[in-house]
Amino acid sequence: MIQSLTPRRVVVTGIGAITSLATNARDTWQKVLNGETGIRRADNLDADKHKCVLRGDVDDSQMPQRFLSPKELRNTSRYSRMALEAAGEALMDAGLLDDEYNPTIDMTEAGTSIGNCIGGTYDDMLPVHEQYTERDGKPRVPPHLHVMFPHNIGSYTIQKRFGMMGPSSTVVTACATGSQAIGDGFHAVKFGKAPMMIAGAMESTQHPLFELGFEAMRALCTDSNEDPDKASRPFNADRAGFILGEGAGMLLLEDLEHAQARGAKIYCEIAGYATSNDAYHPIAPEPNGEGAARAIREALEDAGMAADEIDHVNAHAASTPAGDLAEANAIKAALGEERGSAIPVTSLKGAFGHAMAAAGAMESVMAVLTLFEGKIPPTRNHTDPDPEVGLNIVSEAKDAVIRAMTKHSFGLGGQNAALVLKAWNPAGA
Repeated sequence: MIQSLTPRRVVVTGIGAITSLATNARDTWQKVLNGETGIRRADNLDADKHKCVLRGDVDDSQMPQRFLSPKELRNTSRYSRMALEAAGEALMDAGLLDDEYNPTIDMTEAGTSIGNCIGGTYDDMLPVHEQYTERDGKPRVPPHLHVMFPHNIGSYTIQKRFGMMGPSSTVVTACATGSQAIGDGFHAVKFGKAPMMIAGAMESTQHPLFELGFEAMRALCTDSNEDPDKASRPFNADRAGFILGEGAGMLLLEDLEHAQARGAKIYCEIAGYATSNDAYHPIAPEPNGEGAARAIREALEDAGMAADEIDHVNAHAASTPAGDLAEANAIKAALGEERGSAIPVTSLKGAFGHAMAAAGAMESVMAVLTLFEGKIPPTRNHTDPDPEVGLNIVSEAKDAVIRAMTKHSFGLGGQNAALVLKAWNPAGA
């Protein structure tokens, strides 16, 4: 496809999700609105070894297996299977797959912008290494090991299954990955590199070592092992760290003209995107939120919109003392002190846990449904507002008229990403 010099409008025409709440987007959404959580005590975490034994894990017994043969399943990483199932759901939702899950249109020019933090390193590499060091005699190394764990195999798995030979990129920017992958996919369609892009992220993180690493950083909530429901408390005055989660979230991004030509259902429009770096510290956020505010401002500039056109913020807010406060400062710096303090803000970390790379993608799926249905989901466990945060945190689901909203994601290494999403109005298109 020849790159266009004229920017295209980009719309969302399909959504898919695998989360700790449910293994599809719509059931996840309903449970989020109901204030439910997927955080629970993890069977594989020993309380004698771990300070935190809670996780927001995906129930493998409920995860569908629609797109791979039994042999392919055996040779495909769990994280790639999650990505494929969520991407396939987005394509089905967009009306692009038949009853046998094959494309109903030529997908050759379509592409992917997919992200993850750790690939199959923990799921695939570490078990083999443990076997290598502990087993007497020659250990067995799976012949497909080196085509299971690399970060880009998720993109390959999706593009191979659906015949997508267009742009293919893999984003690895810590917890900003999901939003950044969607932003990169948005720009690929906006500038004519592809008529459609599957964009999002996935994470599979059940190995106990992953938990221990964040415990060593003192990033996890360790005060709620006996009360998982209360563990993740974004923006709350007594927030004490995040709970690890996992899953996948995928959007089908489509050129507006392409979508309209095939009569597609349109959820919303992606209007702007930007990324920045704090250039401050590998772990701690810049306290004033200036790096994050830069990303939000530049995303608004990319969208050609002003701060007073934003009616809602879907925040990153992982429930860490420093991170939530820095994001609050960024929101007020980017949108203005008065508007930033008044605009409805929500965080979904209490519903899913913090799914690392997948967090921004899963939350973006929920943001799309926020616009489509005119409902703002609640921030779980926001019972004691932090006066330093000073934001209008939504603690119960509420109906709202939202013209446009921002979605933020921030990650280790000072990484910031911001998206601007607009409600779709066919009459005003």
